Amino acid sequence: MINKRINYLAIVLLINGNHALATEHNIDDPFLLTEAPVVLSATRLKQSLSEAPAAMTVIDKKMIKASGAKEIVELFRLVPGMQIGYKRGHLPSASYHGMSDDFAKGMQVLVDGHSIYSPSFGGLFWVDYPLLIEDIERIEVIRGPSASSYGPNSFLGVINIVTSHTSQDQGSKANFRLGGGDYYRGSVQHTGQWKDLGYRFSYAHNENEGLESVLDDQEIDMLSSRFDYQLSSKDTLQYNFGYSEGKHQVGAENSIIEPDRFERSTQMSQTMKWMHQLDLEDQFSLQLTHNRHEMKDKFTSEGQAASNSQLAERLDFEFQHNFSLLDNTRMVWGGGSRLDRMRLPAWIGTDDDKTNVLYRVFANIEQRFLEDFSLNLGALLEKNSYTSVDISPKIALNYSWSDQQSFRIMASKASRMPAMVEQHLDIQKAFPTLIAVRGKANQTLKPVEVITFEVGHHGQFFNKTLLTDIKIAHQRFNRLPKLLSVYIDPNPTPGPVVDYGTGDVASSVNYEMQLDYKPNEKALVHFGYSWMNIQQKGGFLNYRESAPHNTLNVLTAYEFPQQWQASLAYYYHSEMQYLRTFNGMEQSQRLDFVLRKQIKLAERQTLELSFIHQNTLGSKDEVEGNNRLADRSFFEISYQYD
Repeated sequence: MINKRINYLAIVLLINGNHALATEHNIDDPFLLTEAPVVLSATRLKQSLSEAPAAMTVIDKKMIKASGAKEIVELFRLVPGMQIGYKRGHLPSASYHGMSDDFAKGMQVLVDGHSIYSPSFGGLFWVDYPLLIEDIERIEVIRGPSASSYGPNSFLGVINIVTSHTSQDQGSKANFRLGGGDYYRGSVQHTGQWKDLGYRFSYAHNENEGLESVLDDQEIDMLSSRFDYQLSSKDTLQYNFGYSEGKHQVGAENSIIEPDRFERSTQMSQTMKWMHQLDLEDQFSLQLTHNRHEMKDKFTSEGQAASNSQLAERLDFEFQHNFSLLDNTRMVWGGGSRLDRMRLPAWIGTDDDKTNVLYRVFANIEQRFLEDFSLNLGALLEKNSYTSVDISPKIALNYSWSDQQSFRIMASKASRMPAMVEQHLDIQKAFPTLIAVRGKANQTLKPVEVITFEVGHHGQFFNKTLLTDIKIAHQRFNRLPKLLSVYIDPNPTPGPVVDYGTGDVASSVNYEMQLDYKPNEKALVHFGYSWMNIQQKGGFLNYRESAPHNTLNVLTAYEFPQQWQASLAYYYHSEMQYLRTFNGMEQSQRLDFVLRKQIKLAERQTLELSFIHQNTLGSKDEVEGNNRLADRSFFEISYQYD
């Protein structure tokens, strides 16, 4: 009975994506390349990278540590084709293949499988979300649309952040980092076990001055926790709770219209998930998620009281069933409903709450045939308060030429539902003295659509110590935001109005290559390159320049004798311009160096000293002109008690 219970627990944890089976090849380390890494995000079915019907990047704990990053968003510089930019130090953006402003509305962001993007603006306030980088086990990034699995906001790609199970890395940790830009960050973490309940508590405090030449000082406190309870040999319960509270400097120096001030933010996130395991291939789960993000920002403009306060809240329910139809056929299906609510008076001109109710049903089937082929079919149907039923289908065929070489071909249609603020935008109404032109939508906006065709190759070389992934894709974008007319509205006072809707089109061609090489357990090399070309005829927004033609990332790391570790990372992207910004960005480069030394204090105690240097190599801008991320050096000390 005990052995049976242990086996069921291992199965549940693997399928949930938070723990590895106790086998010779542990998926906790995706760079242990005796076999292709196992991923869970591509279709909601457990698959190896070589069998996944999508181009993917896996960032594991070793890569996270080697990068030297202490902000989650910085890790996405390791993904080919992704751009990371900062409008302000507390407003980073992570977009894939451009087509985005400083809110990457086309990226679906998940934590342990549940969506966390903002229902109001469609992006994510990365700095405020209550999750510590120390809590992350790995990140799976789908480089391309995946609306058939995760809904219409999986328009350009999907980021799935998988947190560590409480059975892993038990003990206590403390970390302190200080460096350039008056940067201070301290964190503590404790993971333990009480009978059948595993638990983890993490806390961090962060202060820094942000970008050069911008008023964007910030200070934030963050608490995150996770609980895993083994109800029976077949049932587990997972509960995550996080809370953050901070202040961010905004406004402009010596400005009467928008004065220098601090906005206050709070965010709470909680998720409960029950999983019932019938056998290896049959699992049922229920998940309930609640997110709430609030910002208070009141000031005086030209002698009048003004406010840019905002509230966004989401309540989401989902069920999912994984099972095997036949010996060579697996399926996952499910459905859910979601209630989104926002209050955004400065942007929509009213203090009234706006809501959106959404219903969805999804299914994915994997069929293996002729030994070497697998066919993946998927679709998601969604209905919300603003639009009729939207269908996002996907079909992919994988061919295993040998144990080490596989090819894939994929076609899909995905859409991006307009964010709630886009549907209700009336931005000049609340600030007639600040904004001369009134922008609003006089009609219900239609979902933006992308049709994608992709071919790819996955290879394993040198006794499977080298993994490569090559992708070529063509995309056509329909119903992009479009300027409809400019007219004079006499109410409430005569003035120009910009009326916008959807209707513009664009297309893109993309080539990507990714390489992961680990010749032994002490060394790793990660390489990513992307070439992107966007074409458009006319149009309201400059989509052509919204993505750099070339992006490149290289990360190397090595563990030397005497517990020394060193890593070097290089990031590059060519010229680009974010949508709805006035200035383009020149080419950007960055070189990060990390040197660490571990000191064994006792049998179960370890001290680690680190030096991290981030050099921008003369790069000038982040998102907009003069918003520069300066060269910085950091010193870090970490203590661990197992």
